Amino acid sequence: MFKMRHAPKNRGFFQKTRAWVAQERGFTLVEILVAMGIFSFAVLGLAVGTVTLTRTNADAHSRANAVNLAQARFEELKAMNRLTLTAMTATCPAFSSGGCSDSSLLSGTTFARSWKFATVVLPTGGNATQIDVKVDWTDHGARSMTLSTAVPQ
Repeated sequence: MFKMRHAPKNRGFFQKTRAWVAQERGFTLVEILVAMGIFSFAVLGLAVGTVTLTRTNADAHSRANAVNLAQARFEELKAMNRLTLTAMTATCPAFSSGGCSDSSLLSGTTFARSWKFATVVLPTGGNATQIDVKVDWTDHGARSMTLSTAVPQ
């Protein structure tokens, strides 16, 4: 048969350990408050970073849309023949000229696009038609982007 082992006779160690555990159980209120403060600052930093990242991403998306709209207008204008471009140079000398603007709605944002023409003298001698396309939109604030190109005459 089996013999049962008895507990050690020296119980002083176990009694001291139990007393120590009873005294040191849990955290103090100050320790908890300090830990919560550190954790709060870490979460706040992550929240600020997330908001900044989201806003930067939206801004980059809007700028890409503006560049695409300007590029599309450049391609439409460059596809015109020289006589039409020369006539438009007189019709649209400034962004505020009538008939030289339109607007588009992309991703919930309205983009106002306007264009103007100017005749420029090339350094090599000869003339070119400079085309400026300006795109305006509002997201976190009023934004504007102007792109230019030149078409030889």
